Formats: sequence, structure tokens, C-alpha cells
Amino acid sequence: MNGILATDLIEISSNPSVLEDGGFWAVTTTFEGQYTFAKFAKVSRGIAFPDVGEWMGLTEVWESSLSQVEYEKYVEGIRNEIEFGNVYQVNACRILRTEIEGKRSLAPLFAKLLAKNPAPNASFLRLPDFEIASASPELFVSRHGSQIKTSPIKGTRKLSQTGSSFSAKDKAENIMIVDLMRNDFGRVCKPGTVKVKELLRTELHPGLEHLVSDVIGEVQDKITWSEIFEKVLPPGSVSGTPKYTALSLISEQEPTARGPYCGALGWIERDESVLSVAIRIFWKSGSVLKFGTGAGITWSSEADCEWEETELKAGKLLSIAGGLRSDRWPFGSGLFETIRIENGTPQLLSEHLARARKSAAILGYSIPSDREIIEKIGSVDRVELGRLRLTFGETFQVSIDPYVDSKNSARLGIRNCEIDVTTKAHKAFPYTENLKMLTQARVDGFDEVIIVNQENKVSEGAVSNYVFRIDGLWVTPNLDSGVLPGIIRGFVISSGLAIESEISATELDKATHAFALSALRIAQPISQIADRKLQEDEISKQWALKLREILQANSVG
Repeated sequence: MNGILATDLIEISSNPSVLEDGGFWAVTTTFEGQYTFAKFAKVSRGIAFPDVGEWMGLTEVWESSLSQVEYEKYVEGIRNEIEFGNVYQVNACRILRTEIEGKRSLAPLFAKLLAKNPAPNASFLRLPDFEIASASPELFVSRHGSQIKTSPIKGTRKLSQTGSSFSAKDKAENIMIVDLMRNDFGRVCKPGTVKVKELLRTELHPGLEHLVSDVIGEVQDKITWSEIFEKVLPPGSVSGTPKYTALSLISEQEPTARGPYCGALGWIERDESVLSVAIRIFWKSGSVLKFGTGAGITWSSEADCEWEETELKAGKLLSIAGGLRSDRWPFGSGLFETIRIENGTPQLLSEHLARARKSAAILGYSIPSDREIIEKIGSVDRVELGRLRLTFGETFQVSIDPYVDSKNSARLGIRNCEIDVTTKAHKAFPYTENLKMLTQARVDGFDEVIIVNQENKVSEGAVSNYVFRIDGLWVTPNLDSGVLPGIIRGFVISSGLAIESEISATELDKATHAFALSALRIAQPISQIADRKLQEDEISKQWALKLREILQANSVG
């Protein structure tokens, strides 16, 4: 932790009285009040974390203890308690878990966290059958002699939102927790010494900005660590206020114990200490790896926004660790390619990789060598017909799922959207907005949508490019309309099956035939745009047949 390396484990205890022996003790406490103290014989300072090898990204799905619906219901329940005057603020958390090889250490993950997400209170603890890799940004208790300090964090936003003031909700929540920590410190400090040294300052962290305050005090003479722990744990910023009521509510509503998450993590040596609030931590026991995330709930909280805050806090670190969300998408951001598998072979793989490498060079992502990619594809179970997804973000991941071709033509709705053309140039995730758009289309009785941009020009769909037959010509919208340069779209243009051109919304009314294009579905005929029927006849069949012939000539895998 911060250049301190302790090795040669001597003793493990759960009794805080051992801390009075003056030795160097690593400390981890659970949110529920269990203590683990580990004494080390050798302590070096100013030491870089050892070279422990490369972290290979996880591949399994992370399962959440609460779904989005359940978490939002939890938030609304807290708001009801606030309305009744029973509580003012509660930190609502959920725990994610995934499988990991029992012998696999988190040390390489911690090394990667130090490089990719340096945090002021990052720390690594390895004990027999238990490990923690922490990227905590929050100081719980630092002590130098009789002087004690805490720096609660309340208020989190993306760096892209900097430049404006934090919301009234964030400020109010921070002040509530400052009052709570002043009260906790008042129980262990000399009267009149507890002060707010700094209120509502901002701290920049990788990808995030936090709202932070500092509370200081002077501890009572002859006070023991046991007494301090009893009075100040668990940390106020991850429990709520009033603390007792918040803890009771958390115990009732959260289905999984938080364990070391939201406890204290760090070290104590005589009357010196640095203890972090154990947030942004990975912890491993046996073959189970866990990660916690949460948000502070006040009366002004909006349930869906609080869920998004838990996603924001988790996304960066889980993208570094690897593994997939419940919808089988990676965490964080990056590039992806969706590739059709036929007879066990990826189709047009070289074209997909060329597009990914072009975007990666512009956006700064790393793409493995062709050999590495092909080897990883080969390590995944094959299917005769399927969807292969390659994702390139903090980690490179591969997934293959069976696929069944639709035998039906598609019905399209029309949606007007403002489009940022620069973002449409790359096949990037998170893909959330596209998938929401597709879901809404299906709720509205359609299979897909045609997006019309702010200049009233036809663009693309949620997951498709389009080609239309207008005035006897096959036409596909040009890239300047806000169109992803799709692989199939590229073949359609290069083979002369269509020209690219600007298409106005009024010209769309003249379309007689159309296809939705994608690497997975190839070309799906369109039977309806809004309430207007399109033709599906010999013209459509011949066009689709010609495209198949061209693709078969190029699909060498």
C-alpha cells in the first residue's frame, strides 16, 4: 500500500487488542463487524509492487446480487423511509460475483489496477485462502500520533461532466456524511478538537471526479485501537445516517453480506495508521471472486440514476479485470466485431479485423495480433451456425453463441434522432442506446427502426445498415448521414449492387424494395416501413442471390 511492502507473515488474529503490541499489522474488517489482523515480520518502505506477471482477463459472466429492477425497488424503499423521517441517507450496495480458478492470484490484477487505474489508497493483501486487490480512492482513518483524519467521498461523476458544479443532491449528501463522521470522531477525540478542515473539495481519479471533505481531530489520551474501532466502524460514507437505522435497513434489504467490501483496509503500527474505506475492491476466497458497488440514496435520488451510478463506479475496474455483464457485453468501453459463423468458420474475418484495427488506430485501443485472435477463437467451443463477438477494450474477449437465421422479412418503424457522425464511424460499445432503441421498436410492433437524422436524412438502424430500391436504383445512405461502415454494406457498394447517396426522408416514401444489412443476418428483406408495405418479388430474390454469390467468393474464413 503506497510503497509499503510487508512480508513474512507471523500471526493472524481477530482480537483488536493485539494491535497494542507495536508491531506492523495489516487490517481488514468486514462491513458486518468481523476483524482480521495479520502481523508481518519484514516491512520495507518506498518499494514498488513486485513484478508478478501479466493478468489474463476473466471470461465468465459477473452475476449481481440485485438486478436493476430489484435495486431500483430498494432505492424507492429507502426514499419511503426518508419520507417517514426514519433515516436521512443510506448507502445501497450490490455484490457481483464470478468464478475464478482457485489457485489463481489477484496480484497480477492489482499490478494492472496500479497501471490502469491508480488510486490514492490502492492496496493488496494476501493471506492463506484469501486475497484483496483494492483500488480504493477513499481515506477512512489516517493517524499520526494523536492526530486523526478522515476524508469521506460523496458525489461521483464522469470526467466528461467536469467544469460545472456538483449537484445539490451530491453536496447535501456529502455534508450529511461529514456530520456523521464529526459525530463518530467526537466519540474518540478530545472535546473541541474535531474540525472540518476542508469541505466539498473535488478530486480527480481515472475516469471519475469525486466530491470530498476532510474531518480532523485529536484522539483521547490512552485510547485503544479496540475502542476506536468500536466507535467509528463501519465507515459512515458507506452506511448512512443515522448510522444505526441505516445499518438496520441495509441488513434487512441487501440479500448478500458485504463482507470486506465497505469495511476498513490498510495497516496499523503503534499510533500510526492508514486505513482506507474498502470500496472498489476485488476479493477472492476459494474459486469465487467478488466485487461490490453502491450509491448513496437521499430523498432527491432517482432510482434509475442511482443504478447507473453503481454501473459507472464498477465499469472501469470490471473492464480491467475482464468478464461479462449479465447481457454478455463487456464492461467499460471499446470496439467490437460481430461475425457470422457458418460450418464452424468465421466469415469475412479479415475484413472485420481490418475495420477494428482502423478504428483502434484512431481511438487508441489495442488490438492483439491476428495469430493471438485466431488462437483465442479456436479455444472456444465451435458451432455450425452462430454469432462470434470479438471485443477490444481493457481486455480482449471472445464469445460464441448459436444463431438461427430468421425466415421472416422485417417491419421497420421510423425514429428521428440527433446523430453525432464522428461516433458512428466506429463499431464501439457500450451499445446500450442501440439495444434500447431496438427493444422499443419491438414494443412498438416493429423488428427494427430507420433512423432519420437532424438534417432529415435517412441514416441506419439500431443494428443494421440499409439498402433501398428507389426509382429503379439500389441505394444505401452515405457515411455523412451518420452510418457505420458495415462489412456487408461495403461489399454491396464495391460489387456494384448499390450506390451510396444521400437519401431524404421524403425520398424514402418512394422505396419499393429494401434490405436490412448486417454481418450476422447478411441481407434480411423488408416488408414494411411504418404503415407502408414494400414489394418482395423476383427483383428482391435476384438481388439477394447475387449478394450471396459475391460473399461466398470472399468468405474464406
